[in-house]
Amino acid sequence: MTMTYNTSKCQEIFRNRFTGPSGEAFVDFRSGAAIKGQVIDPSDLVLYRSEKGSDIINFYYKALLCFSEGLAACLRQNYTWATIKLYYSVYFGLRCSLLCRDIVLVRAANHLYKIRLSTGEQYEKPAEMTDHGGAIKTYVSLFGTTDFFCSNLLETKNSYLWLKECRDIVNYRDEVFHDPNTTVLWSSINAEITARGSKNVLADFVNSKGSYCFSPDFAILAIPFNRLLVVAQEVKNEIAERLVPNQKEWIRYILQQNISQEYIDILLLED
Repeated sequence: MTMTYNTSKCQEIFRNRFTGPSGEAFVDFRSGAAIKGQVIDPSDLVLYRSEKGSDIINFYYKALLCFSEGLAACLRQNYTWATIKLYYSVYFGLRCSLLCRDIVLVRAANHLYKIRLSTGEQYEKPAEMTDHGGAIKTYVSLFGTTDFFCSNLLETKNSYLWLKECRDIVNYRDEVFHDPNTTVLWSSINAEITARGSKNVLADFVNSKGSYCFSPDFAILAIPFNRLLVVAQEVKNEIAERLVPNQKEWIRYILQQNISQEYIDILLLED
């Protein structure tokens, strides 16, 4: 069985533009290498702008579902999966934030490109060619000076790169998954949730985010939650698209016992 899937709308527009006489995407452009410096086609600019809302809401749902599953994993002491899912929530949220600011990331084989949706802009390569590193470094380079989560360092690292490092350690480097035992990354959070419940702890993370988001003892959960609340507002401000009913129902089912209703309403983009 061959699994079929649809790429993002912006990726599809990009692929169609750079499919040449061979009929294979990017092959006639040195497998993507020759795209650097090409000016965005005016007709593609129209297409990107008309279709980006679909990509934004899809990235947002990915971010929201990853956060919801990450929180649920934390509460059942599956800390490895929680770490991975919470990082992915932030990654998809950054992709969403970039699109809300008219920055598109697209891939041609081994080459990642960024383009600002404005007349005369050129396709350029970000500082890193991986999807994750490229997204983080593109966002930080363009918007880090005005982003709260970039206003302080976490153990000498930018907070988004710190979260990526946490994911890399638990998923790739550590010799063992420690679940259900806590690690230093989760021990303080586990103690707080056990004593006061997740609803109260998450509310504190919002009310005192400056203290919690830049503390290595709490940042693995405090940053993804606060960042997702920011992304939710960005999405509401930027596009008319909203989550569909079955997506809302699924998120409510996962979160209803774990987060206060006011935050669930915000995350579901309720008016």
